[in-house]
Parts: sequence; C-alpha cells; structure tokens
Amino acid sequence: MRHAFFCALSALSLTLSGCGDSSSAHTGLAEPLRVTNGTYFEGDFPATKTTSPQVAQINIRNTEFAAGTAGKGITGLADSKSQSVALGLQGLSHGYWVVPVGAPDLMTIGTFTWSANCDFSRDIPVGMHDLDVAAADESGHFGPLMTASLNIQPFIPAGHVVASLSWGVDADLDLHLVGPSGKELDPKHPNSTQLFDAGDDKGMPMPGNGLLDHDSLASCYPDGLRTENVVWTDNPEEGGYLVRVDMFNACGKPSASFVFSLYVDGKRVLEKHGRLLDLNADGGGPGSGLFVTDFSCKGTGTCS
Repeated sequence: MRHAFFCALSALSLTLSGCGDSSSAHTGLAEPLRVTNGTYFEGDFPATKTTSPQVAQINIRNTEFAAGTAGKGITGLADSKSQSVALGLQGLSHGYWVVPVGAPDLMTIGTFTWSANCDFSRDIPVGMHDLDVAAADESGHFGPLMTASLNIQPFIPAGHVVASLSWGVDADLDLHLVGPSGKELDPKHPNSTQLFDAGDDKGMPMPGNGLLDHDSLASCYPDGLRTENVVWTDNPEEGGYLVRVDMFNACGKPSASFVFSLYVDGKRVLEKHGRLLDLNADGGGPGSGLFVTDFSCKGTGTCS
C-alpha cells in the first residue's frame, strides 16, 4: 500500500511537471536542496494545521556543514498514518522533495522510519536556514510542519589565498602541492612550508605557511564533502607552486572528475579540470598524482 501510494504521488509529480518548459526547474536539479532518493514537486510546501499524520523525529548528524555538501543523510520517524515525508529549505526552495516512509521502527511502537539522501548546492547563502519537514497520509493530506535549523558554512573557507580541489563521486582523491622550498603538502603532510628546526619556534611552520583543512573521503568514508582546501591566512611563501591530484583509492568507482581552483581574497584566479581512472589509484606517497597546473605567488600576496 505504501509503495503504491508513493508511485501514484510520483506519477502526479511527472504530470504536473509537464506543464512547463524548464526541465531543471521541474526535476529539481537547480534547487538548493536535492534529495537523490526522492521525487521533486514544484510549488509551496504542503504542510497544514491538522494534527496527523506527523513527523515524530528528525535526525541530522552535525547541523553545521559547508555549502556544497553531498550525500548528507537526514533520517527520522513518522507516525503510523504516514505514507511519505516532504522536505524543503524554507525561503530558498521553489518546491519540495517527497520520500516514502520505510519499515516500522522497532524501538518506538507505532512509528515508521524515513530517510533522505541530501545534496546541498554550493550557492546556498551562508548562515542559519530552516529545513521544513512534514508527513503525508495515503490520501495525500499533509500534517503539521516540523523544522530543523541548519548552519551553512562557506563552500570556500575564509583565507587570503585558498587552493581548492573538489570532485564529483565518493572516491578518495588527494590534493598534492609542492611549494617553492620543495616541501610537498598532502593529507599526511598538511603544511606547505618547512618547520623551524631550532630556536624558540622549533617545530613551528615557517612564514607563508598554508594548511590543509581536512582529508576528504579518507579510507573511503563518505563524508559528503569531496573537497580539500589549502588555506593561507597571510601571504604565501613567495615563488612557484606545483599542483598534482592523486587518486589514493577509487573506492569502487570507475573514475572521478575534479576541479582545481585558486582563490585570492575570495576571487577565483585559476581553474583547471581533470579526470582520474580507477587504474590510477596508487595509495599515495611523495610524488604521487597527476600533474594539473602550477601557479606562482609574489611577496605582495598576489598569486596567478
């Protein structure tokens, strides 16, 4: 019954979508929130003031995350009258997504589980946003609105200069950066400059240091980021930089397309695209990866 209801709801969505001429709008591809296991409906969010059906619980692991996060799981519970659950970003979406409810929850009698696999656009404004969620019964009537607050952070972290690598599938790619001094930065060596070997600053990075913010998809764990950034808060070490991208582990994917971008004070000054195949996966190490580009930085802090 629940499966049949959701199929009918999907058919209604396709019928309504046929009235326009913009496939991206009607399929939800241009939306700030995309639910990859859901069906998109254009129009106002459908919650009503009735008491049932209703969402009993919303579960979000870490509500503070960057714009552009992909594959973020949002789950919860809905009451026994629920056949599906709708989700949308309040004030940002032009429609909403509907996912079917799943199996009965064994821990909470009279409730059913639901799950949404969510991709968030890189263009979502930074700040607090409400995620609207409501349940629907077998007649398509929606119950009361429940909201969860999300704290969206910038896709590109704050910094004077940022070297950013992003890619489109859950493979373990790594950014490798060789600086003017010959020091190679990678996830195992996250600083771009040498360390002081004597004096009060022994063990500290030399001036002009860039720092890798994280190792995305490490051990193939799907963190939803698919992005690694090297951030300089002040002027980078003067000289030339070499950029390579390494496929540490294909994680079962046949290939991965990527984009390398260089930003100075928030403005993109360089962009390069590339693609790696699963046969390129080599487990990392010094000198690993595909040469992508190079750039140079001056003592004034400009890079190109």
